[in-house]
Amino acid sequence: MIIQEQGDQLILIRQTDHAMLAGFFARALGNKFFSRPEPFESFCLAAAEHDNGWNEWELLPQIDPKTFMPYNFMSIPTEEHIALYQRGIERVVRADRYAGLLVSMHCAGLYDRTRATMPGFSAKYVRSNESHLVTDFLQRLRLQQLRLKVDLRADSFMKAYADDHALQANLQRLEALDRLSLYFCLAPLDDSTIDAVPVNANGIEADWDLQPAGNSLVTLKPYPFLKDPLEISILARRIPKRPYADENEFQKILAQAPYFALNFTLSADGARINSRSAVA
Repeated sequence: MIIQEQGDQLILIRQTDHAMLAGFFARALGNKFFSRPEPFESFCLAAAEHDNGWNEWELLPQIDPKTFMPYNFMSIPTEEHIALYQRGIERVVRADRYAGLLVSMHCAGLYDRTRATMPGFSAKYVRSNESHLVTDFLQRLRLQQLRLKVDLRADSFMKAYADDHALQANLQRLEALDRLSLYFCLAPLDDSTIDAVPVNANGIEADWDLQPAGNSLVTLKPYPFLKDPLEISILARRIPKRPYADENEFQKILAQAPYFALNFTLSADGARINSRSAVA
């Protein structure tokens, strides 16, 4: 669950809806400057389903017993975080091995503490008495990734996409789309940079610069999508920002909260869009 604080209100966005937005961006990715990721369908599946293990948790979200406020996607207890991601990875692997490999690699990165020193990234907070859980989990992920690479490299069609260079490039693309989705889900919008996004298969990378341009419009340069502008809509719910007596009360209040849409426009040229809107 992604949580925005707005005065005395909390804006809640399901983790699965955030992933759906990443999948939307994946399908739109590619133009005369940016190569489309390949294998395309596998990549799009990984982007859209990289958080699908949250499905069950989002049905009955929990509160932190210390604060009596809802857990967000980084504060959820480590043991539960591991369990839901393991469940989600296994689902994706069963559907598509290449997509599952990318999701497994993405998940391992969530526990990389060096990420916390990189602009735009964060790492899952892990208590010292939980470190053995993470160590065991990461070891299982590494073994899973090795097995998947062996299987994919034995496939004549997938072999070209399963070498380490190609995998790393697609992982960087997945991370970029994940961060782009989070940019809109976390709000408020501000100037931001998503760095080191692969441009093509030749190792060229670019930094995406995001700038709000008013009226829920955001410009992105260099622009990586075929369609310009892109209209974005995110489902959200609003509840009071206060401690909740227990999970039953929180879940009841949340269930009664209607969904509404957070709408944005993403474009290469904000001035052009604003001018067109003014004329209309």
